Amino acid sequence: DFFGETSALLAELEQEGKLRKRQEKYYLSPSITYPAQDINIRATSGQNYAVIDGREGCLLETVEASVAFFQVHPGAIYLHQGESYLIKELDLARHIAWAEPKPVDYYTQTMEIDDIRVTKMLKKKDCHTVEVYFGDVDVTNIVVGFKRKRQFTEEVISEEPLDLPPQNFPTKALWFDLPQKSIDRIADAGLDFHGGLHACEHAAIGILPLFALCDRNDIGGVSTPFHPDTGKAQIFIYDAHPGGIGITEKGFEMITKLWQATLKAVKECPCTDGCPSCVQSPKCGNNNQPLDKEATIVLLEELVGELVR
Repeated sequence: DFFGETSALLAELEQEGKLRKRQEKYYLSPSITYPAQDINIRATSGQNYAVIDGREGCLLETVEASVAFFQVHPGAIYLHQGESYLIKELDLARHIAWAEPKPVDYYTQTMEIDDIRVTKMLKKKDCHTVEVYFGDVDVTNIVVGFKRKRQFTEEVISEEPLDLPPQNFPTKALWFDLPQKSIDRIADAGLDFHGGLHACEHAAIGILPLFALCDRNDIGGVSTPFHPDTGKAQIFIYDAHPGGIGITEKGFEMITKLWQATLKAVKECPCTDGCPSCVQSPKCGNNNQPLDKEATIVLLEELVGELVR
């Protein structure tokens, strides 16, 4: 018997009506739905939103609740089988997004604001005087608005506010301290420390998928000159899926390579003040403000410099 003693368990399941015994074999009761139908291989949470064509009354697709506010918010352009649909209404109580077909020459992109609290530190390491951490966090995410952007040219046509409730979920994150020397250098040069933190967060989030083999939307970040849980300036990168999916743990393990690759990408970018290729983020709820590319380079130089001293 490969699975050990199962007779007691089988008898219990039969008594509960979940199994039926026929000719010395057990079969799933017809009253039980097909188990595979209850498992979504593309989602991590059980709750979904139904996207319904309001004109035809038919179901187009289902969207996981954790990404619904990003993909099917009011005013969003949703693509289904090559056709574009305008989301007219998002019914939060019934978990329904009402859509109608609409050919457009633009797409929509949400803007969000995040807050993060540390609940438990699981790992810590010293990278030559720079402390790096990995642990459990609670993230509060608010989708504050969206942009309409022209296809191909990326021109911003308009920005619209959204009034959606915050989403809170537990997940995993990495975070790290900043060398005091980098803070002093930024102050001496008259650069924007907050802008440097913010830009460094964006740049690292853009580079991490190269190491963790994920999409940029699978991770998020928070940067602050003072975090109440640590009492110091901090940059956080978190898994953007409830419970975490291993991305930031990989980043924690490869943090030195992440710093080096991020510095290389920012320094080699030919722009002057920062651009989408280096320190700007398409998801930033603060409209990519403040950002200071030079301050970011100073921060990363000191982080990388600490490794070789």
